[in-house]
Amino acid sequence: MMTKNHLKTYLVLPHFDAGLLTPEDLEHLAALARKYKIPKTKITGGQRIAFLGMEEEAMASLREELNFAEYFPQSRNRVCCVQACPGKTWCKYGHQDALGLGERIKAIELDGLLPAKVKVGISGCRFCCCESWMRDVGLVGESKGWRFTFGGNAAGRPRIGDVVADQLSADEAVELVRKTLNYYLQEAKFKSRSARFMERLGLEKLKRAVLG
Repeated sequence: MMTKNHLKTYLVLPHFDAGLLTPEDLEHLAALARKYKIPKTKITGGQRIAFLGMEEEAMASLREELNFAEYFPQSRNRVCCVQACPGKTWCKYGHQDALGLGERIKAIELDGLLPAKVKVGISGCRFCCCESWMRDVGLVGESKGWRFTFGGNAAGRPRIGDVVADQLSADEAVELVRKTLNYYLQEAKFKSRSARFMERLGLEKLKRAVLG
């Protein structure tokens, strides 16, 4: 029988990108789940793999087997989490390559430390499966290019992101995200999420700063 503490015990596997898994990845995860008697496995909202309901001893052994540190430091000169849908590579509705753009956004190194976590939602079409409007950085693929929104949030004070630009190429989208986040880290207060920052700043001032 599970104890109350047991129900709240989980381990996120940071080296598994649940946004894109190979058959070998799935076999490896299944083998680990069986070996350590893990009751449930979940793909998190941030598209990572979480093992739920682990025994403390099993969690310690799994960390040792996978050479995981107890805590993984977050580099705040990069975005916190990038969600991307299958895009045109795998989905018949996709207009743009969401997965490819996601890899490029993950690789952006900023000029300083972000004031708060930044979540990115990249949707290959207007169905917006990654809820791009409600992410700090939202990118939606359209027939003529990418639409970029900034300042969305889905927490206790939800906010739809502001449209900064549209009809962007992939290169233009990556560069505009980089410029916008660098402006945000320079101007925002510490711990201020992009939604609250945009409420104070206003869209037009942001556009002048990042679009010239």
